[in-house]
Amino acid sequence: MIGAVPTDELLDHNYDGIQEYDNPTPGWWYAVFFATVLFSGLYILVYHLAVPPLSVRHATAEARHLDQQFAELNELETGEPKILAIMNQESWLSRGEAIFTSVCAQCHAADGSGLIGPNLTDDKYNIVASLMDIPNLIINGSESGAMPSQKNILNDNEIALVSAYVASLRGKDLPTNPMVSPQYEGQPIDPWPTLDASGQVAPAQPTADEVSLADG
Repeated sequence: MIGAVPTDELLDHNYDGIQEYDNPTPGWWYAVFFATVLFSGLYILVYHLAVPPLSVRHATAEARHLDQQFAELNELETGEPKILAIMNQESWLSRGEAIFTSVCAQCHAADGSGLIGPNLTDDKYNIVASLMDIPNLIINGSESGAMPSQKNILNDNEIALVSAYVASLRGKDLPTNPMVSPQYEGQPIDPWPTLDASGQVAPAQPTADEVSLADG
């Protein structure tokens, strides 16, 4: 067509008999390229300088999740009242059972009847003499090292939950696993305390055997 401006022109360069068309890179491609360069600079400034590191954000999110998960537990008085309150609420005990299954069952069996650790379902204890001995043992471990400390694995609320669950196993009297060493048989101890109507710790109630012995 007369007067038409050609869109593709052959260049003067000749490479082994091959000529190239003059076909420059379109402007939109340059725009996208420079936009990505600009974005990368902004990304470095914002993500690596203004935004906290991933480890910090993960720790913050985990702490927020734990606060929400254990909001009610955080309001309870620590010690015996907290453990006894957990023992009286099935939903909390189920959480304690889940922790026990993942952390403690490998030594005490899933049902608490013992493996390389003692039977937790009978009324005889080797190291534990009171309710608070259970969380203390979980936190510090045993002097012999047979029971390792769990304070770096479980937080305070998880320790209270699994302590309450372990205490709740008492009285089930499951047959002791034959793998349990006789040295773990232990001796009978006093019953656990209870909570009165006002939520205060009440003295432990004597067992039927103790009552009959006192009457005799």
